Amino acid sequence: DMTEKVKFALGERKYVCIQVRSSCMQPFEICSAKYVLRLGNEIEKSGECEIQKKSDSEVLLSALIQPQVKGAVYALEYTYEIAPEILKYEVKVCVS
Repeated sequence: DMTEKVKFALGERKYVCIQVRSSCMQPFEICSAKYVLRLGNEIEKSGECEIQKKSDSEVLLSALIQPQVKGAVYALEYTYEIAPEILKYEVKVCVS
């Protein structure tokens, strides 16, 4: 399973960041980026990602989350737009 995992202790509020890189090293622009923090089918939190341009071919997307359920495994799903494409990326969030 290649899914990235991040660990949280209950009560922590942290940024979870993903790096988006151009596969062909061409400059690109992310026009919008959102995240959804989901436990099963329930959406606990959603919002806009912070978009930080590292270089022409690399962007950092950050979501500030604070999972509320101890012992749970959440799905943190990023949805971002590099016109004309819409892309998704998921990170597992494990709360102890």
